[in-house]
Amino acid sequence: MSPSVQLVVLAVFAASALCLDLDISNQTSIKQAAATIAGGLYEYHNTSSTAGLFNQPEPWFWWLSGAGWTALIDYTAYTNDTTYISDIHTALSQNLGSNYDFVPAEQSGWEANDDQVYWVYSALTAMEYGFPPLPCKAALNNTVGNCTNSWQAVAVHAFEDFVTRWNLDSQTCGGGLKWQYDPMAKGWTYKNSVSNAGFFQTAARLARYTGNETYTDWATKIWNWSVTSGLVGSGYHVYDGSSDGDGANCSSVDHDEWSYNIASYLHGAAHMSAHTHAPIWTTIVTGLLDTATTTFFSPFPNATGIMYEPICEKQAACSTDQSSFKGSLANWMGKTAVLVPSVSERIMALLGESARGAAAGCSGGEGMCGTKWYVGGFDGQVGFGQQLSALDAVLSLLVGGAPELAVLT
Repeated sequence: MSPSVQLVVLAVFAASALCLDLDISNQTSIKQAAATIAGGLYEYHNTSSTAGLFNQPEPWFWWLSGAGWTALIDYTAYTNDTTYISDIHTALSQNLGSNYDFVPAEQSGWEANDDQVYWVYSALTAMEYGFPPLPCKAALNNTVGNCTNSWQAVAVHAFEDFVTRWNLDSQTCGGGLKWQYDPMAKGWTYKNSVSNAGFFQTAARLARYTGNETYTDWATKIWNWSVTSGLVGSGYHVYDGSSDGDGANCSSVDHDEWSYNIASYLHGAAHMSAHTHAPIWTTIVTGLLDTATTTFFSPFPNATGIMYEPICEKQAACSTDQSSFKGSLANWMGKTAVLVPSVSERIMALLGESARGAAAGCSGGEGMCGTKWYVGGFDGQVGFGQQLSALDAVLSLLVGGAPELAVLT
């Protein structure tokens, strides 16, 4: 969407001040709202591109395109609307890279661990929901089935990347992935939560899906390191990251809290709880959920139970990527409700209020959505991140009727 188109859209929205009519107790209403918002998200798709990406205002983020396609996989699974399957296949194929691990040569100048893992989530989600496979690419000595580009194989290839990088990075801080895997990239010295939580979640989802204890052991190892390093602090607060630069050895932590960081750990812990049935993982899920609730919900007394991004949202200062973070929290809270029934009622109550607020911030026919879900209408801030978050919030209400998250038989 070009800047000129965005200005026209904003003018239309300001004049109409419409919102989606969402009845959170009615599955048909939820699916209709999701279809409208998904259509708005798809409007950002650059159909002339050969790279399977979405148009986004500068600064441009490759990882967000991965998140967008993952949301459309969820949409397809929850609604049985097959509109986007062909484009999903095309986009994911174009970004797999030669090793089928979402490390395409086109992104070699700046792709980091967290960018990669947000594309890996698309393969994991497709694997769990039995999404139609890509045309099989056979390879000799393939360790995961006959197709090196099966959803499971792609996720395993990426997992193996993360293991290799963790081992290389373990000379400092006792372990942990760095944000960047290119030593020449800015941020090489930063070990951040979103990368390590992504590795944790990938291992945990593979553990539950396959039953292979190698993944269970790695998930446990990553979680324990996250706690001992201070990325997961007391009271299950999840902080942004720490540095090993100039001999710091992760001795101090950046205490910024973003919703997608705690969401990443929450979803991984939910898979570990469902896989191991160990009480400790249910305790961890409950602790993370408690902290997510107090940190990222209820910005004002008259807006209880509505999700927000506290660092940037009230002052209208969220960037394109920061505007998308709530989508991760909504998505993974919803799936946690399925995986850990003991927290389901709490989660769905919160998601219901947030989805209602998100829909109220959308325009209706055009399906474009704003940032602040607690203002009772459209706030004039549109973008890919806002659209993605609203879609994930509304879709989260459909998880109870979604296909069961599969495991290998």
